[in-house]
Amino acid sequence: MPLPSVSFALHFKHLLRQVDLIALLDILLVATAIYYLLALARGTRAMQLLKGLAILLAVMKIAQFLGMDTLYWFISQALFASAVVLVILFQPELRAALDQLGRSHLEILGFRLQNGVSAAQGRVIEEITRAVQGMAAARTGALIAVERATGLEDIAATGTPLNAKVSAELLGAIFYPGNPLHDGGVVIKGDTIEAAACILPLSSDDGLPRTVGTRHRAALGLSETTDALIIVVSEETGNISLAREGTMTSILQPRLLADELRSIFGRAQGAARLRPFARQVGKAAKNLPRTTLGSLRAALKKS
Repeated sequence: MPLPSVSFALHFKHLLRQVDLIALLDILLVATAIYYLLALARGTRAMQLLKGLAILLAVMKIAQFLGMDTLYWFISQALFASAVVLVILFQPELRAALDQLGRSHLEILGFRLQNGVSAAQGRVIEEITRAVQGMAAARTGALIAVERATGLEDIAATGTPLNAKVSAELLGAIFYPGNPLHDGGVVIKGDTIEAAACILPLSSDDGLPRTVGTRHRAALGLSETTDALIIVVSEETGNISLAREGTMTSILQPRLLADELRSIFGRAQGAARLRPFARQVGKAAKNLPRTTLGSLRAALKKS
């Protein structure tokens, strides 16, 4: 009577011979694409649309199975015609998705070949922190967009070009209430203030409270379509907020802003930055019974 481990190995080899590796790769790629599509749509209007499309597809398949030709034809034609409408309605979401795919950093399953904060970035962070600290104490409204991988040339083109080195004094002077450039946003690229008095796109989120001001809506709007970091100082309360990836975070103290910026710009990349999908695959592999793996290795060596 063959040993259980040897019998398992033989069945495993027989199963591998019957598996089409190309089909498995095809399924894996499609599953990954669907996963990232759902991840991009999560928390946006597109998620509700995807749920509606899933329901329509299910009804269409049921109608096809039951022989309801009229209903099947109607739904299929409606889905075909809706493709153009969806591109128009969800242009911001599509732009954000394509922008994420085309960023200059090389990413493979969440790996980024970038690590640490450079000396120039550290100086810019310190200057921004000093400026924000002074403006928050004086309750001076401010809107500062820091460019990352996604270019902000179109935003900078709406304002007044400056091309000046970043400094706390210059930022404070720009947002001083008597300055003609204070009404709008500042775009920072690298260690340079590209432009001031820039017009930022307002957020399309209808669920925001009415108490959210124009500066905060503009910060959220830009963060929804780019990977920029947008810093907001409230004119009414002096509170500091940071908009990133469509979310707004309140910064309780100015020094915490410097820590947050350093964390974002210098976050260690590598295994700790694995995407949730890859991380879940790794956990599943680790959770396999060690006895099963050990017996499989032993059986393969004997066979």
